[in-house]
Amino acid sequence: MSDLPPMFSARRHWLEYASTTVAVVVSVVSLWVAIGSEDANRKMVAASSWPFLQIMTGNSNAQNRPDLVFNVANAGVGPARVKTFEVFWKGKPYHSSFELMRDCCGYQIPTTTSQTPDGRLSPGQMSSSRVARTVIRAGEEQPFLGYELTPQNAAIWKKFDHARQTDMKYRICYCSVFDECWINTFDFTGDRGPLRVDACPIPKVPYVE
Repeated sequence: MSDLPPMFSARRHWLEYASTTVAVVVSVVSLWVAIGSEDANRKMVAASSWPFLQIMTGNSNAQNRPDLVFNVANAGVGPARVKTFEVFWKGKPYHSSFELMRDCCGYQIPTTTSQTPDGRLSPGQMSSSRVARTVIRAGEEQPFLGYELTPQNAAIWKKFDHARQTDMKYRICYCSVFDECWINTFDFTGDRGPLRVDACPIPKVPYVE
């Protein structure tokens, strides 16, 4: 049985309640700060691994030779896992480089395929590579189509150079290492800006190579 007068006993209970309330408030604030910090850290880590893919095309290569080049470049700060890639000419999707160049420019597959001593395709022959299901590191480029100018293919080369500047469109969907995904569309006017998506849709006509 307490020997304290009623006034002191009530004060003691009040202090106990106040201490409990303060402890609960401190716990709630600490939890809120921890959740906020965790969310901020997660966003910071995601931002530091953000990929950003662009389509880069031109009519000269690294050696300044007249070469039509088509690359996917990662201008972001993290690796990009390419899920799907689409190539269009005048609104029609194409499955391969040959089909595209045949329809737009009258290209025909050579009857023989030869190489230069350094292993490159002979001048005037088309080269192509896969983009979908590849990983492009930050600052790197993945070529997907090339066509060097020669006296024999000048007419086709000029048609294709005109097509890439006026009638071609590209759509690419890619994800970061944290499975955050974006889809971006490009044409001769530039890119539309990456649109965040939950998952990459499967295209009706994927560009293979």
